[in-house]
Amino acid sequence: MTTPINRFRAAVAAHLGQALTPDIAAAIEAATWFQPAAHLPTFEPAEYRGYVIGVERFTAALPELHQLHVLHWRETEKHRHGLPLNPDYALMAEHERAGRLLQFTVRRDGVLVGNLRMYLGVSAHSGTPFAVFPTRTREPAAEEDTLFLHPEHRGGFLAVQLLRYAEHVLVALGMREIRADSKLINRADVLMRRLGYQPFALKFVKIIEGETHVC
Repeated sequence: MTTPINRFRAAVAAHLGQALTPDIAAAIEAATWFQPAAHLPTFEPAEYRGYVIGVERFTAALPELHQLHVLHWRETEKHRHGLPLNPDYALMAEHERAGRLLQFTVRRDGVLVGNLRMYLGVSAHSGTPFAVFPTRTREPAAEEDTLFLHPEHRGGFLAVQLLRYAEHVLVALGMREIRADSKLINRADVLMRRLGYQPFALKFVKIIEGETHVC
């Protein structure tokens, strides 16, 4: 196993002669602190009333995931609708390559109808975990990034089954804490409370339009 300083030197050497942009800086940091996962862990999929819930590579499922991403944006991100949908899939793929992203899928007759994406990390603030992006402590954690089921496949307990399956996989990977957001527009908090999640903060957002002036 190489040390962080050796990985840092190798990452810098790989970018010699290039301008130090934020993207390159992020790539050097990722290469320094996170060794790429050799492979995606294998987990048996679960079946629920004709649906198959499993773990897939984000990059392999991306074309189908993007279609759900568009529907998800239109339905749950209305506070951002002055902004374009412009996802950084390359960055998400880099997180997956480094073992920091896990993609869960729901399929019906082979067609993707739902997904749950989790970012894996560790907490910089406690001996037990939490973080979305790279930190330096040791306790693992997970944060939900996207949970979406196609409107035609909602109802019943499919969302519950998806989350329970994800919890099973995350616990098997050593995760100690799982966090999720619930947007006010879709009342997903009812689902999260049913599964034992507890509210711990309010999250605020402000979309800036036009020029701002300091008084």
